[in-house]
Amino acid sequence: MQTKNENQELQFILSKIKNIFFDVDGTLFSSEHMLEEVYHQSILEFFKNKHYNKKLPTLEEIIQYVGLPVKEIFQNLLPDLSEEERQEISNNVLKILVERIENGEGLHYDGVEEVIKYLHNKNYKLFAASNGRRPYVEAILKVNKIYDFFYEIPCIDNKTIFNKIELVQHTIQKHQLLPEECAIIGDRASDRIAAEKNHIYFIAADYGHGEQSERNGALLHIQSIKDLLKYF
Repeated sequence: MQTKNENQELQFILSKIKNIFFDVDGTLFSSEHMLEEVYHQSILEFFKNKHYNKKLPTLEEIIQYVGLPVKEIFQNLLPDLSEEERQEISNNVLKILVERIENGEGLHYDGVEEVIKYLHNKNYKLFAASNGRRPYVEAILKVNKIYDFFYEIPCIDNKTIFNKIELVQHTIQKHQLLPEECAIIGDRASDRIAAEKNHIYFIAADYGHGEQSERNGALLHIQSIKDLLKYF
């Protein structure tokens, strides 16, 4: 329970925020229910003409690494493969996920379109902040009918931007944003760390993936994206 002074301080901080970075998977959308099937399908397709007797990753193992840059996910799940082999499997995972999302699969969190449109109409600058690749991120935003409300959708390109810390940093510098006027909303440690390293505020989506400990130290905890309507 917040004291009156704590609530006033929170409201003062929130009143300064003008720019909001949104994590995507676990904050706006979840592909969790289809990840195990898609990963298994892609791995087995890759090895269909080769000998493969290793255990396939479980859903728990996959979810453990969701939120990391894609290269790191596959380095952790398939450490015995070469970078080229992992990349081929990863590309197939991306292709299948995008197809299934465009066909209406995945969990679309209640209130996402309403909240994003509301924030856009109140003149907040909205940015995507995902470790996912551009086709995946854009498919989610388009299916959710919120793509056009985002000021920019920066993505990791593994050339100049390699992780979420750099993604946020690059975007702040590009648009000359003031860190004290920025917040990132997300569910994983990568979101919290990106906030800490860039000196911006972290708002924790407690309904997403990962452990509660990953979201320690957040300015604010929300149990639904609709909670943002109460604060902004």
